Amino acid sequence: MMRVLVANIPLPANRFLVDLNTALEEHCEVTHSSDIFWGMDGDFDVVHLHFPEYMTFELQDAYRLGLTDDLIREVETRLRFWAARARLVVTRHVLLPHDARHDPMWERMYETVYAHMDGVVHFGQPSVDEFRERYSRTEFFRGHPPMHVVIPHQNYASLASNVSRSEARQHFGIPEDARVMLVFGAIRGREERDLILNTFRGLQKPAILLASRWREIPANVSWIRLQGWIRDLKRLYYRIHPAYRFNYDFVPEDDAQTYLAASDVLFIPRRRVLNSGNIALGMTFGLVVVGPDSLNVGHLLRTTGNPVFDPDAPETAADAMERGFALASEGRVGPANRDLALSQWDTRECAASYFQFFAELTDSEAVTALT
Repeated sequence: MMRVLVANIPLPANRFLVDLNTALEEHCEVTHSSDIFWGMDGDFDVVHLHFPEYMTFELQDAYRLGLTDDLIREVETRLRFWAARARLVVTRHVLLPHDARHDPMWERMYETVYAHMDGVVHFGQPSVDEFRERYSRTEFFRGHPPMHVVIPHQNYASLASNVSRSEARQHFGIPEDARVMLVFGAIRGREERDLILNTFRGLQKPAILLASRWREIPANVSWIRLQGWIRDLKRLYYRIHPAYRFNYDFVPEDDAQTYLAASDVLFIPRRRVLNSGNIALGMTFGLVVVGPDSLNVGHLLRTTGNPVFDPDAPETAADAMERGFALASEGRVGPANRDLALSQWDTRECAASYFQFFAELTDSEAVTALT
């Protein structure tokens, strides 16, 4: 049986990895261990990477504290060790780490990782095209670029889904006839926070903004106690305002369905972004999804009839949201999204595609023919 090492620190809250690894176990022996990867121990046919910044605990620390030349060299040592013994595959989730998009050290790290890969899994063709352009001058370890394959981001059918729309709205105190704009997951920085508020406040008709983990910006004052008072006042404002429903803490998986069931349109508050798991999440639960016309995100939303906004003109997001609400009221796009997610993005089928790609890579004759 094929042996696959998933080289990532434990990420039990990452439903994508949990579901994919579980489904892959139907086809091969899967070991999820950053320690084995870093310790250069064991015998595997394929080493599967996901987020380079979470490949090891050392890299996770460097993501917070700063990446060094020595650590990049240590990573390269590991990659060369495994490249001599297995096929290396990476799933391309992001262009660069979210909090280090303009850090040349992380650009080096990502290029170092990709330079050693035999195969790259993408969620859409725009990612393949962008990769080939970005790394057109890279010196690849094998002497040629990696093989590419497009496998869709799997759905989130594994999440609980037994709360009705009425029950969910009653939980949040939302009227049955209200239009609800959902922002789910992390909000990264002031730019995304401002994009959400400006988009919501630019809507032509009243709506409710539901956020699963609202991003707070500390007041620019030196007195810590005053910062806390200002924060509490802002929370009070949003709590009593009829248009806002904000949560400030991590949402347990079992509660995600309540946010999704209560909503009409899911908004992706990113601008220049490669992928977003929130597309698969929103579509799995039958929501209309609105996001930036950027790479895989824009391509997928446009081809499925969901609205996009111009990432270079964020003021267009409000009009895109209005189109989203109109589509939600018509009742066609949301159900079509759900049908697509459940019928074509099944986790077991996606895992079978991964296994087929692994098999092609481990067949030396196939590798020679396809590269």
